[in-house]
Amino acid sequence: MDKAIIFCRTKLDCDNMEIYLNERGGGRQRNQMFSCVCLHGDRKPQERKGNLEKFKKGEVKFLISTDVAARGIDVNGLPYVINVTLPDEKQNYVHRIGRVGRAERMGLAISFSGAVKEKVWYHSNCSNRGKGCYNTNLTDHGGCCIWYNEPQYLADIEEHLGVTIDQLKSDMKVAANDFDGKVTYGQKRRNIGSGYKGHVDILAPAVKDLTQLEKRAQTSFINFKYLKPFSK
Repeated sequence: MDKAIIFCRTKLDCDNMEIYLNERGGGRQRNQMFSCVCLHGDRKPQERKGNLEKFKKGEVKFLISTDVAARGIDVNGLPYVINVTLPDEKQNYVHRIGRVGRAERMGLAISFSGAVKEKVWYHSNCSNRGKGCYNTNLTDHGGCCIWYNEPQYLADIEEHLGVTIDQLKSDMKVAANDFDGKVTYGQKRRNIGSGYKGHVDILAPAVKDLTQLEKRAQTSFINFKYLKPFSK
C-alpha cells in the first residue's frame, strides 16, 4: 500500500499509531516506508489543514484519523481504507469506506475486528478528558470505560448494508475472481464501460415528469399574470 486512510477509534489511538509507524520507518517524507500524518480534534487547525494537504498531494503515504475525516474529504483515486477498529455507529462505516471506489475506481477497505467484546476507554464523564485517568469503572458507574462489542457492530453493519462482508484468512490475500485480470486499486475498473447511459435511462421517467410540471408551472404563472384562462 502506498496511499491509505487509517481510521482509529480515539485521538489517543491515532497518536499511538503515528508513533508506531514512525518507529518502524515512518516520518513525514514520501520516500520513507511508513510516512504518515495525523488528523484529529486535538491537533491545531493549521496542523490539520497542512497534514490533509500533504496527504492529498501525495507527500506522505498514510493519513491517520478519527471519524472527523470520514465525511466531506475528497481524495482522488484513494485506493485503500483501513479500519483499525470498527465504528460503533454503522453509518460511520459507510462514510469511512466511501472514501474509496469513487468515479468507477477500484477501492479496498480492510477492517480489523475483535472476536469478543472488549472494555475500552470512554472519557465522557472525565473532568480532564482522559489525561492521567485510571478510572476503569464503566461510565454508568461513574467511570471512564465502556464495553466495545465489535462482533455486534459488524453484524449491525452487515444488516445495514444488506451484505455479508468478506473475511480474510491469515495470509491476507484478497480474492480477485470478480474482476478482469489483476486488480489495481485506485485505478479505473476494466471492461465495464461507462455507467452514464444506464444512469440516464434510470432518470429519464423522472426528468420527463419534472419537465411537464415545470411547463405547467410556467403556463400557470403566465395565465395568472395576464388574467387568461388556465389551459393544460
